Amino acid sequence: MLIHRHTIHLIIALWLALASLLSSPSLARAEGGRTPIIEVRADSLGLPLSTHPLATAYAKPSVMLRAGDHITVAVEVPQAGAYMLAIDAAVPEEVTFIPPELLVQIDGHSDRQRLIIPLFYHDTADQFPLDRYGNETLIPQARLARWSHVWLRDPNFSQPYPAAITLPAGRQRISFSLGEGTIALGSIYLQPAISAYPTYAEYHASRQAPTTSGVLIELEAERPSFKNDTSVRPLGRRNLEVTPYDPYHLRMNTLGGESWSRSGTAVFYEFRVPQSGWYAITLRAIQDYKNNFTVYRRILIDDQVLFAELNAVPFGYNPHWRNYTLGGSTPYQIYLEQGTHILGIEATTAPYHDSIERVRAGLKAIADLAFAIKRLTGNQIDIYKEWEIADYIPDIRERLAVLINQLRADQQALLAVNQTPASPEVLAYQMAIDNLAVLAQDPNRIPTRMSRLSEGAGSAAQLLGSILPSLQSQPLALDKIYIHSPDIIPPEPNITAGAVITDWFQRFFASFRSDPYQSIGAAPDELEVWVNRPQQYVNLLQRMADERFTPQSGIKVKFSIMPNESKLVLACAAGTQPDIALGVSTNIPYELAIRNALYDLRRFPDFDRFIRIYAPGSLLSYIIGESVYAIPETQDFWVTFYRKDILETLNLPVPRTWNEVLEMLPELQRFGMNYNTPLSSGGGLKGYLVTAPYLFNYGASLYTPDGMSGLGSDEAIQAIRFMAESFTIYGMPLTTASFYDSFRAGETPVGISNFETYLKLLTAAPEIDGLWDIDLYPATVLPDGRQLRYATGSAQAAMMFANTDKPQQGWAFLKWWMSTETQVAFQQELIMNFGLEYLWNSANLEAFRFTPIAASHREVILQQWQWLQEPIKLPGSYMQERELSNVWNRIVFQGANPRVAIDSAVTVINREIVRKMTEFGYIRNGERVRSITIPTIEMVKEWMAHAN
Repeated sequence: MLIHRHTIHLIIALWLALASLLSSPSLARAEGGRTPIIEVRADSLGLPLSTHPLATAYAKPSVMLRAGDHITVAVEVPQAGAYMLAIDAAVPEEVTFIPPELLVQIDGHSDRQRLIIPLFYHDTADQFPLDRYGNETLIPQARLARWSHVWLRDPNFSQPYPAAITLPAGRQRISFSLGEGTIALGSIYLQPAISAYPTYAEYHASRQAPTTSGVLIELEAERPSFKNDTSVRPLGRRNLEVTPYDPYHLRMNTLGGESWSRSGTAVFYEFRVPQSGWYAITLRAIQDYKNNFTVYRRILIDDQVLFAELNAVPFGYNPHWRNYTLGGSTPYQIYLEQGTHILGIEATTAPYHDSIERVRAGLKAIADLAFAIKRLTGNQIDIYKEWEIADYIPDIRERLAVLINQLRADQQALLAVNQTPASPEVLAYQMAIDNLAVLAQDPNRIPTRMSRLSEGAGSAAQLLGSILPSLQSQPLALDKIYIHSPDIIPPEPNITAGAVITDWFQRFFASFRSDPYQSIGAAPDELEVWVNRPQQYVNLLQRMADERFTPQSGIKVKFSIMPNESKLVLACAAGTQPDIALGVSTNIPYELAIRNALYDLRRFPDFDRFIRIYAPGSLLSYIIGESVYAIPETQDFWVTFYRKDILETLNLPVPRTWNEVLEMLPELQRFGMNYNTPLSSGGGLKGYLVTAPYLFNYGASLYTPDGMSGLGSDEAIQAIRFMAESFTIYGMPLTTASFYDSFRAGETPVGISNFETYLKLLTAAPEIDGLWDIDLYPATVLPDGRQLRYATGSAQAAMMFANTDKPQQGWAFLKWWMSTETQVAFQQELIMNFGLEYLWNSANLEAFRFTPIAASHREVILQQWQWLQEPIKLPGSYMQERELSNVWNRIVFQGANPRVAIDSAVTVINREIVRKMTEFGYIRNGERVRSITIPTIEMVKEWMAHAN
């Protein structure tokens, strides 16, 4: 049953002891150890109670909420003050990788807060599986439906305590809206906020319990009972100090490292103690990832932080494994009842929270000052012009002095937390302070010294900006966990000199064995496939093929990591090429096919029917004549990214056409903001990836019907003129060092970007979750009223080599690999094993519909892919790509006349096209002897339509 808008006015004042009801006993500190709790039970909401299997695992009544559901609860707040909000919730075991969120709206509060419901995952096997070479691989993960007590926290999980909500006394309405997904909702709780957990001394003094003796429980860290993020994964370290260890084969013997660095990610271990009493906890860990840096972990026992010292346990830099007993030389004694308990270890940036906020405040102060100066100077730098800045910004010296003093205080505060004076973060602070001190000496010279303030690699803004991601990264690796009696000292590995020498020789001789995934060649009955991707992809491909493809087809497949895709031509010449290559860049297949090195896939009778899974325009760059020499494997997209909060504040609509983009530019620029285009990013060479869409959308063709340059057409000249005038007249940024960073900061709140930016925003920008969205690529409105929004989508391709002796087996493999079932399974396993950072952007449109992203985003991308058009490849086309970039550079930077620049470029392009056509047999003795076919989207659609 869906609840579209169900409002309940319920006045409840249940005063219960927190220690017997909720969370941590450490929270029960007010009013003589008893804290008033307001509980709204699910059976009082007036909704149908859940009959889902999850309901049986919860001791109280529960209801199911689905996407779009909205409920409102009214509670009686006994006295004004700060309160904390929590719920009991669980997420059913459906295929989803993005945690559901409840948007919480409280009367009197203008902003809505995000209550993130955690997802949990667990191993599906008891042992790490072995690959065909005897190396351990990751255990497939599965969703775990588990009830948890979820506090309303900041979305970055960086504050030490749950979020505090200020409420007046009396009746208060709290609304909950579920955006996407399904959750089981139990009770809702409201209780007074806390400012500190009890100290260890207070905790220990509050209990009288016997001290246990002789108990030692050892847990292998790489096998957690469950975790709340699939990116936290086991890894193999070849080190005698960790177990298990094998000098010849990879063993998954530790957990975490750089995959466990984001605040809020946690692993949980279930264990059983034989008797009630005091216990100690020791972690065998290493932090050798960040020099001179201290990382922190939050320790929970049965979902509770028992005392303040466990809220942020420090782990300093150390290149060696060591046992960290909580509490150090005087271990913390933790009371555990006989039976089963759960130990939670969560990465946390809480100790760095204030430093992170101060860095952001410093960056904003610098940005505000830089904007004031740019507005004054018109963003024109003239070293011969003198400015009296103080006449226009009277308080500039005071602003710089305040900023310098604040940064010095922040530097000292960071030193107190990080405990290491030589850390890169502290040094970056000092360099930023030095820059500002130089500027403060003579503010009138700031316009010519903006590289010290806000522009360039060594500016104060860049230096402070580099501190943020470093402070937010908290990597730590674990080998073992010990729960033990206080009188037990957990064992350290006894590594003798003989063992070290023996291991050295074993590894030395093992180094002469080739890495099977790097080795070239396959058995006579095996299909050889090279993959241009990292080893984790190859491992998963090999396992899936061995488990699924080979049993179904009887075809054995050997995967190897591609040595170097740029040397595939040499591999063909040497006769060492494989049967199939995957993950090949889009520009490679044509260069090989024109030299007869690739197999024409259209020779297979079912090819035209098979390619219906693709966008027709994605195949264009692989076509020569009527033949197709590769198929898309992954696919990029170019869409409009926009900050909803900023555009709403400025009262600006989301631009759907280039005309609307130009209309909004003055308003953006008035506030020091701008619009990003793909031309603003990257190096000096502007490839077809970013230039061709302009021509497509003006109705221009890249080439004439006889294969010569099409840049001289009126449509092409209009397109190139607009490409240049966007920057010379309308002031779009010539360079954007990182659209992702400027988008997060709000400096460029709208613009065009691709899958890479989307993935970063999805996984590494929690502070703006819910504040951004995507829309279609802006359309070009033609005089006849047509709106064209073509964009490229180059990513990676799969191809078969011409001299393979297994073409039928190779085609069977390619069809299996790109099938919807395989692509969906591969995507799910990638994310389950490595996290959402490994999102797979399949070129199979049917498979992409199962991508675990917001449904609205998925639809926008699929709509944009209807406009996907890849630039075609012809002999000499590389010269046109290069010259088109040169034309843009000449117009924008040298002020060249567009038509003159284009005419000059067309001459150079056609000369090279004729030379290459002669080389490949299209022209002989100056005469055309072979006709050339210009591939079109309509041609591919016709193949698909007439397929059997």
